[in-house]
Amino acid sequence: MIHHRLFLILILGSILFSAPAAFSASLPVETSKVSILSNGTRISATVYTPQFDDATRKLPAIAMAHGWGGKSAHLARYASKFAAAGFMVVSFDYRGWGNSDSRLVQVRSVDDGSYELVEYKGVVDPIDQSEDYFSVINWLSTHPQVDVEKIGLWGTSWSGGTVVYVAARDPRVRVIVSQVSPIGWPDDLRRQWKQQWLQIGGERTRGIRGYPAPFKKEIGNLTGGMIWERLALFNPRDDVSLLKGCASLFLVAENEELFDNDQTALVAYKRAPSPKEYIVIPGANHYSIYDGESLTIAIREAISWFAEHLN
Repeated sequence: MIHHRLFLILILGSILFSAPAAFSASLPVETSKVSILSNGTRISATVYTPQFDDATRKLPAIAMAHGWGGKSAHLARYASKFAAAGFMVVSFDYRGWGNSDSRLVQVRSVDDGSYELVEYKGVVDPIDQSEDYFSVINWLSTHPQVDVEKIGLWGTSWSGGTVVYVAARDPRVRVIVSQVSPIGWPDDLRRQWKQQWLQIGGERTRGIRGYPAPFKKEIGNLTGGMIWERLALFNPRDDVSLLKGCASLFLVAENEELFDNDQTALVAYKRAPSPKEYIVIPGANHYSIYDGESLTIAIREAISWFAEHLN
């Protein structure tokens, strides 16, 4: 059954009246900057640590990253609230974004055939971004304060699909929250364009095509050119059924303007094993989720889900 319980809750004027005890906590939070190596490249992260009287207490943990063309700094409002509710949170920038370093890749000049090293930055590489999530999970799982049995992932917009892809491949992930996400790429478009995307990759292997210019806008106002051959290998909706042992929450905006929820998050929800939930945030659109009442609701729902399934 698909849950639209927020509508009922709002009518009753009592949002999340049944949330677990951890949700109501408002703990002091300590923040620190750390560097995490992801396949040999330094990524920048901010760690939000709730302060308990018992300093030896093992904490549930959440890894989170931005969507297409964002920065982890944009997620501070989410991360700080999650930490105040009792979770250690690591919010990070992908390689080549924000304060993270870039990979160096070798490219071939189409003019004279010479090779040079360039920074691989400001692009959307779904596989690279997934590997960065794996690296942050590795970092968390070896942290002395983290309970390795209680690791969750949070993603928004494009990264809401990435967390599905990662959780399907890493059994350490016990909970995911996927917010306003297309959960990858529409199946029909991928079938239609996959061969062309792989052709682009073939041209790159031969040195007759370079990488997109850093932070290029090639799809509307979205910052960051897509690495199409990597997208051909990435469609989290194909992986949702593999989320066994992982509790999945799909938060969608009622007035989503960038894609059809019924063809994206709802498809993923139906394919996911239990426990799972699908919640429509009333009145929200894709970008209003980051502000005002929609933000408040999104944070509360995520905390409630994490608290129920990680604590």
